Amino acid sequence: MGMGGVGVVAPGLRAQDTTQARPDTSKPAQDTGRAAPSPAAPQQEPGSTTHVVVQGETLWSIAQQYFNDPLLWPEIYRLNTNVVEDPHWIYPGEALNLASVLGVARAPESADTTAVSPPQIAGADTVRADTAQVVEAPPPPPNEPTGGYQTIFERRRTRSDQERDVLRAYADQPYRPVRRGEFYAAGFLTENERLPYGRVLGNTAVPAIPRLSERTTAITFDQIAITPPRSASYHVGDSLLIVRIDRDIARWGGVVMPLGVARVTEVQRKQVLAELIMQFARVRNGDLSLPLEPFTDPGRVRPTPVVQGLEGIVIAQRDYHVLAAPQQIIFVNRGRADGVVPGDVFEVYRPASGAPGTGSEQVRVVLEIVHTREHSASGLVLNVNHPDIFPGMPARLVRKMPS
Repeated sequence: MGMGGVGVVAPGLRAQDTTQARPDTSKPAQDTGRAAPSPAAPQQEPGSTTHVVVQGETLWSIAQQYFNDPLLWPEIYRLNTNVVEDPHWIYPGEALNLASVLGVARAPESADTTAVSPPQIAGADTVRADTAQVVEAPPPPPNEPTGGYQTIFERRRTRSDQERDVLRAYADQPYRPVRRGEFYAAGFLTENERLPYGRVLGNTAVPAIPRLSERTTAITFDQIAITPPRSASYHVGDSLLIVRIDRDIARWGGVVMPLGVARVTEVQRKQVLAELIMQFARVRNGDLSLPLEPFTDPGRVRPTPVVQGLEGIVIAQRDYHVLAAPQQIIFVNRGRADGVVPGDVFEVYRPASGAPGTGSEQVRVVLEIVHTREHSASGLVLNVNHPDIFPGMPARLVRKMPS
């Protein structure tokens, strides 16, 4: 504080009464108790919520001007996507909305406007009561509306974001060369082998609606009665594959069509009761049962490409289809005896005839082997380049699972 009754101006106080100053003082005394003033902030219109772009400005420079941080330019773009189509190009005359962001940018300034007590200097005159000014408390910050401005790190996930993650979990499942359901639902050829068939007697539940025929149907979690084969017996906990024989193929036996998987829950004198735990089609009276073949999970290993792989031919399609389509099953004449395992990939192709004017070799479909027998395998159609597939068409191994 200067001598002669001059009061020290506290930071943030309005100007003191200059009538108390000494008449011989032409310049106010320098306040040595205060730190050097900080650099002046960029000029901006007080209370402005919009900014009109002028020639030569960028979102980077506007963020530096208003927020003292050019890296906050994405927040300006986020609030003005209806005006700015490309953040790399803004044009003179465009009015940018800065209302939400300015409230946050000015928040630190309100914190610095707290009252500071004047420093007490030895020998200095005290401030006269009639010249002291009352420091006004800063106005409280405006209440932001619910769902106001938040940084990208503070924004909460919306319900649509959560639902999208749930749907993505179904669509983007971890890679598996062969899945358990594909293995059991593929079907296979009997290769003229006598298999230990049991027989489904029917659904044990009394139907709520009277049926017009004696045949019953069963769906998932229904209980069915099964007669075991004479040469075998079932026990509680055994898993059974419910199948039907679709047709016979010369030299390859019957086509086994899987209908579902059942688990034995009770053993009776001449039959067993089983619960249907997996279903591929309707289970009816007279269908057959087989002991469930164990499935070996190959993990997440991927087949590796091979050159001049194993050659074979197409035996038939499992179902009656004029044209091949994805997810159908095609039987080929190579199996476990030839080293084929689930996860191997075959190409069915039309070879080049070599005659002038004819086409070159053409790959028709790509098959992934999902089930193997001793001399045949069931391939799941992955890709279709041409749907015309017929028995006898050549097939070759192009990718092999690691041994």
